[in-house]
Amino acid sequence: MKFLLLTYLLANCVIASAQLPPGFKDFDVAPGLGSSHPVYLNEYDGKLYFFATDGTTGREPYIVSGSAIPALIKDMKPGASPSVANDYMQPSAFMNGKYYFTSDNGFSGQEMYMYDGTNAPSIVFDPNFTADSSSPDNYTVYANKLYYTATTAAEGRELWVYDGTNSPTRLTDINNGADHSVTGQVIAFAGKVYFVCNTPVYGSELWSYNPLTNTTSLEVDIDSGAASSNPANLTVISGKLYFSATSFLYGRELYVYDGTNPAIRLTDISANGLSSLSPVRKNAFALYKGKIYFNGRDTSGQGHLWAYDPSGGAVALVHKINPNGDASPREFVVYDNRLFFTANDGTNGFELYAYDGTNQPSIIGDLCPGANSSLPSELTSIGKELYFAANNCNNSGIDLFAYNHERVGIRNILFDAEVYVYPNPVDKDLHIDIDLKNGEQLRIRLADVNGRNIYDTGVLPYYTGKNKTDIPMKNLPPGNYLYYITNKKGTTYLTGKLLKQ
Repeated sequence: MKFLLLTYLLANCVIASAQLPPGFKDFDVAPGLGSSHPVYLNEYDGKLYFFATDGTTGREPYIVSGSAIPALIKDMKPGASPSVANDYMQPSAFMNGKYYFTSDNGFSGQEMYMYDGTNAPSIVFDPNFTADSSSPDNYTVYANKLYYTATTAAEGRELWVYDGTNSPTRLTDINNGADHSVTGQVIAFAGKVYFVCNTPVYGSELWSYNPLTNTTSLEVDIDSGAASSNPANLTVISGKLYFSATSFLYGRELYVYDGTNPAIRLTDISANGLSSLSPVRKNAFALYKGKIYFNGRDTSGQGHLWAYDPSGGAVALVHKINPNGDASPREFVVYDNRLFFTANDGTNGFELYAYDGTNQPSIIGDLCPGANSSLPSELTSIGKELYFAANNCNNSGIDLFAYNHERVGIRNILFDAEVYVYPNPVDKDLHIDIDLKNGEQLRIRLADVNGRNIYDTGVLPYYTGKNKTDIPMKNLPPGNYLYYITNKKGTTYLTGKLLKQ
């Protein structure tokens, strides 16, 4: 009976329209049912920069801090047309406190712009000097210089560099003339700038540019000769360069390169030339508790959570989130001392998961209940917030979301406040931070699962702004507890569960 009563109370503290799972926030850049389609999430100085549409403007640059309302930096291309295409790899970066990004003002094509945080963004350089786009992409910063790829009619797509003051300089023209040379990702590693280059002699392989000697050279030729290995997902982890590449004998596998010795193949999960990995746009690998996690494909072509242990060289299956099919875990990022990623368990579609390195991965929240997928993408951890783009299905469409492990509980939508309950699990003191839009009288209560009061503040005044309550729990027995925040009339504003260790 007590369980039924608790269930009833939890269900009825949620009012009217569908609620987000505990800890989630929808920024709803395009208000209502429209989709804002956020892309190119990037972090600088504790803030998130991204592109989105508000339903009136096209895809434009935005900035958001914490859980505040996102702010439009500028409507770069007035009207409904997007200022940036949606097929770039990495069209933004930060150098010396400035935000560099690719955009279109409606006259010069898609070119590089700079935003200093105060003045309106300004164009950096237009190598074509026409409305044709040079389409800058693959931004990476090394030694106070911005390296990127850009296209001109005369030389094709090549590697460029910008020092923040003088005009950008083209560094390569490996394939003479208008043929493209640089066809993939750019990354700084071991004193050089690495990039994917496609030539008639070597195919698509890993090359480098040495700033000290101003020279380019072939670094790794996985599939020797004119065949292409198409390196992808270049990621620097613990002083080594990890990437996936394809060969005729092994298919696409995981490799590591130390900058000196030949690259080493680390996987062959699917033997006989079948690929063990698939290229993705972002967050293909993540280092967590000494292991490198990735989406590995078995002989059936099904993707599951795998890990490589650099200390011993072992490659092992971690968990089959979908025991009967393809889970395709991806978008790996470390947040709250856990490994977060997107996966499909075969029942709930693609949703947000977390793994603590010991217990089996668990779903964090189902934004699209049932078999529909919310497809969280571009996971970006900044402070206490884990930002991502996802589909809320029946509510706000594809929008910018954030998960905060301290922003938990089932909330009454009349409660206009930000609430953070931490740590959870708790060992000594529980902290409840309430940031009120308008001050009012509140009561905070802690109870065990049988409903017995453990701690009760009584009704107290809470003021506009930040309020903090500390609840001592050191001497309480381990187990589950419930917290409640109510107003002076007893209306439940917020309730949630926490674990005492």
